[in-house]
Amino acid sequence: MNDLIIFMNSIWIPVLLAILCAGYGIYLAITKDPKVIRRKTGRNDLLKAPDKYVRNAMWLMFFMAVGCVVMVMIIYFTANDMIATVESISWFIVFAFLWKKNEDTNGAL
Repeated sequence: MNDLIIFMNSIWIPVLLAILCAGYGIYLAITKDPKVIRRKTGRNDLLKAPDKYVRNAMWLMFFMAVGCVVMVMIIYFTANDMIATVESISWFIVFAFLWKKNEDTNGAL
């Protein structure tokens, strides 16, 4: 019972992040509205390809959710939080690179 509590204490943050990222991806798939992503700039009408921009952002949110699930699996199989942390940081760096690529390709003019 104590091992289960320790395991649940280790995975609740990545599970919550996976749910939030997947939920945001589903929300983007349903609304297909760039205002959801670019609310602060207010330059939604200047996007090169709004539909493609939102579709790529949706897939990137699912990519991040998969990264959180991989983090949970690493914690489960190795019981090493440090390896999971390194994985999540590297996954986030790849995510940031892909988001920048999406912004450059389909973002504001």
